[in-house]
Amino acid sequence: MTDDARVPPSPAPEAERLAVGELFQPFSPAYQEDPARNFYAEAHARAPVAYSQQFFAYLVTSHAEVMHVLREPGLFSSARLLEPVVPFTPELLARLQKGLFPLPPGLFNNDPPSHTRARLLFSKAFTPARVAAMEPQIRKFAEEFAAELASGPDELELMRDFTFKLPMRVIAALVGVPYEDMPQLKKWQDDWFKLYDPALDMEAKLVAADGFVAYTRYYTELIAQRRAKPTDDLISALLRAREGEDALTTEEMISHLVVLLFAGYETSASLMGSLLFALLEQPELWQRVGEDAALLQTAAEETLRMHCSVQMEPRHATRATSVGGVEIPAGATVMPFFGAANYDPRVFPDPLRFDLTRPNPARHLGFGWGIHSCLGASLGRLEVRVGMQALRAALPNLRLAEGARRSYLPSMFFRTPAAVPAVRG
Repeated sequence: MTDDARVPPSPAPEAERLAVGELFQPFSPAYQEDPARNFYAEAHARAPVAYSQQFFAYLVTSHAEVMHVLREPGLFSSARLLEPVVPFTPELLARLQKGLFPLPPGLFNNDPPSHTRARLLFSKAFTPARVAAMEPQIRKFAEEFAAELASGPDELELMRDFTFKLPMRVIAALVGVPYEDMPQLKKWQDDWFKLYDPALDMEAKLVAADGFVAYTRYYTELIAQRRAKPTDDLISALLRAREGEDALTTEEMISHLVVLLFAGYETSASLMGSLLFALLEQPELWQRVGEDAALLQTAAEETLRMHCSVQMEPRHATRATSVGGVEIPAGATVMPFFGAANYDPRVFPDPLRFDLTRPNPARHLGFGWGIHSCLGASLGRLEVRVGMQALRAALPNLRLAEGARRSYLPSMFFRTPAAVPAVRG
């Protein structure tokens, strides 16, 4: 059976679908430690399309059915992705509306034809040629950061000291943001996420709202500066992007830039952190990737399969339909799990094994798929390749710290290593 083949409509009994849905406890220590072993494996075996009564959502975990959801944006809409689980209060909305809120539909919370237009205009600025031209600059940044580590303390924390620093520096150069502003932008980005945290109290959300207002105002001012004095950065290219007479508005550009900051560094940092763990857990691999670029690429793809940054993105059914033989009512929330699809044993035999001999390593959904596939995938792969090469050259004897083990930041949607403790060797 091919990767794309639909699962025949023979769904698990309703009781089994509900039982598997109960196993989805995204904030439990077991799930945070290893969702593949502690949820995905059971879902694949018992009910690839389950139902969570806690989240009022259909959980889709098989590769074929996740692909089905992603290839049918007319059936499974992304337009409500930024709807909060807990509705915003009038006080919070009033605070947010001092800036740009709500953000206009952008690249990920949007459906055709609006999404088609937005992606086309963005792609005219964010071109393959622009990404390829950055390689010498990325290599320079990577070698500088790696050299700092090689001449610094023996004990390192690689998420803090390398995997976040490199993509943050790259995205600043790409967009045209002063690098020294990036820590503040990161704080404002975190404020944006806090607005959607159902566990956060209102006082903290009001503080976060002030940060998000400052964030949108920052980009408003930066775009105005580039209108007056264009440069060769991405913001200037977005201002020049045209499809006939059509162009992006300032508000649309802000929406794209807010998403790009996260997508442009957080996902690359996550991938590099997970890849470093995979390579340093098997020290001979760390030695081999220094001489074998193809092996490094394969290891990166297998890491994307096993530890993709974005684990799931909800959709909403625009009309009554079915997934894997399970009836889905109109308006229902459907959760396609990219992370679970990457562990589907029908597509990836022995999925819990880090296997560099897989015949289909790039069939993972680590960068999504379909109309919402990651536009920055080529940049992410370039950063990882160049970053790992620079780090391996500067620190050939790098090893994990004694007792180091994988841990991840708590999240329902993302999978980001909390730390990669290491020793220079």
